[in-house]
Amino acid sequence: MRTRIFSVLCENVAGVMMRVSRCFTRRQINMDSITVGIEPSGLARIIILFQADDKMTAFMRKILLRLEPILEVQVLEPENSIAREICLFKTRKLEEEEMSETIRLVQSAGGKVLEIREGSLIGEIGGNHEEVERLLSSLGQGMLKEVARSGQVYLSRNNRGSS
Repeated sequence: MRTRIFSVLCENVAGVMMRVSRCFTRRQINMDSITVGIEPSGLARIIILFQADDKMTAFMRKILLRLEPILEVQVLEPENSIAREICLFKTRKLEEEEMSETIRLVQSAGGKVLEIREGSLIGEIGGNHEEVERLLSSLGQGMLKEVARSGQVYLSRNNRGSS
């Protein structure tokens, strides 16, 4: 089993996310990440990360293609894709020294300080999954009060993802 990535192009209609997630739930497959965005055409693109072997990946692709609002399911390979994730985070109330060190850590990781209010910092980091994880780990659970993540978004480097 390894991480699999589906790029699902579908009509932007009510209930499509529920139908897609139900296909995974019925087969007891956990989705590690699911994100959706609207294409310039008005269609929706859903990116799904999950763990599966080759046989289950092919099976899930066939199942999704049977759903009415689904137009296309591409299997993306991480090595042929660009991946990004965005994370917003808020710290607990920090002392002056902690604040300086936190700002230095965030900026050295390529993040931004968005707001400082009442001794608490709100920051943003974007990049690949490992970069986001690295900053969150260096800040530590004791420093972080709240974290919101976008999930991983992938775009194939090729003109067509593999089908």
